[in-house]
Amino acid sequence: MTEDCKTVTVEELAGLDLFKEDSHEALEWLAEHFEIRCYEEGEEFVKPGQEAREFLVVLEGELRFEREGDLYGGPYVMLPGHAGGVLPFSRLTVYRGTGVASTKSRALVMDRSNLQELVYRAPCLAEKLVNRMIDRVRDSEQRNERANKMLALGKLSAGLAHELNNPASAVVRSSARLRELLVIRREHAIANRGEVIPPEAQKIILQLNETIAEAVRNPKRLDELERSDREEELTQWLKAHQLPMEVAAALTEAGIQAAQIEPLAPLMTPESAGHGLHILAADLEEANLTREIEEASHRIADLIQAVKSYSYMDHIATEGVDVEAGIDVTLRMFQYKLKHGNMEVKRHFDGNLPKIRANGGELNQIWTNLIDNAIYAMWHTPEKTLEVRTCMEGANILVEIADSGTGIPPEAQARVFDAFYTTKPVGKGTGLGLDIVYRIVRNHHGAISFKSEPGRTLFQVRLPISRPEKPA
Repeated sequence: MTEDCKTVTVEELAGLDLFKEDSHEALEWLAEHFEIRCYEEGEEFVKPGQEAREFLVVLEGELRFEREGDLYGGPYVMLPGHAGGVLPFSRLTVYRGTGVASTKSRALVMDRSNLQELVYRAPCLAEKLVNRMIDRVRDSEQRNERANKMLALGKLSAGLAHELNNPASAVVRSSARLRELLVIRREHAIANRGEVIPPEAQKIILQLNETIAEAVRNPKRLDELERSDREEELTQWLKAHQLPMEVAAALTEAGIQAAQIEPLAPLMTPESAGHGLHILAADLEEANLTREIEEASHRIADLIQAVKSYSYMDHIATEGVDVEAGIDVTLRMFQYKLKHGNMEVKRHFDGNLPKIRANGGELNQIWTNLIDNAIYAMWHTPEKTLEVRTCMEGANILVEIADSGTGIPPEAQARVFDAFYTTKPVGKGTGLGLDIVYRIVRNHHGAISFKSEPGRTLFQVRLPISRPEKPA
């Protein structure tokens, strides 16, 4: 950073929209109390943790401010005429990010000790700066909201991807095999053309088809020994009658035995009967594959519906929310993690709670962060029990989420709701989860508390049944 030998003039200030409405006397006072600073391209002018002492206005170039922990909002960019840093009435004390000059830049800088007098000397400027500060707070809240949603999604995405991958892979595998079977069936049907099938044989084939259809509708699982015996018996019979032995496994699965096929032998040639048995075996496998595709598709649809319910897509922001339904769908989102970690979930739901006017998506962020923390705390412990309880408590709904994990260290308990504070190893946590929870609960006029010791951590969230029309 270098000092510019040229001081700012009243005329230069008057040329900026920010100062146009202030009097000549006000501009003279500003010119006396502003200092001009120049920044080279790439120069860092603010560091994380640095005391916030200065109000600045960009004259030339571009200054960018990267917020610490803001992974999704992007940088705050200041162009000529933009004001930043400490503004009048701002409570900013320490910078939580890095400021860098994108290009060679010049800026007006004023120490915060002069801001109180600035309000009286330049009231038009002060009014604009207050409006800028309100815009900055609104922008910050929007960034936080986006970050909150992305953090919640990040906690669920891996497990959800795995849950979706299983049925999706089943659909792909079954579809590929079904395509192969259709080719096989067509080949045997073509090969059997020209054969005259007596009515008696057609009747037997129809009966076998009915047996296959019933086996698909109501599958009966034989024990391995009985299945092996039946398949061996059918294989030997097929071999003795010069019929294809490779269909024995499929026909056995359908419950078809040699005695049901035997009447076909005198009515059809071995070649014609062989083609017919191949078609029957293909029909059975096709029906099973179709059922598997249907079940997998339903599973995918259920997961998509769960995601829509969790995210409150197609819902208005604030409406009557079923708290227990929100917790239940959040647990479904964590199903893979819970199953993979061999964790037991105990639900103790009241079942008759009234709906509350709330932002359902934000409430689900509460349950997401608390459940994710509980899973993390239990991951390497021998006892893995997650308990969720809901009940009425006066004019509030009480939600309790308890885990049998390692507990929160006593020295950390006073800071668990602080932003960017985490007891997790580097790369495992952002320190924003419980800060997000605290702010959402507060915005819903509720309260959150916890008790923790090794082997049990209990979080209690109280949400009022009725609350003011506008959040605090």
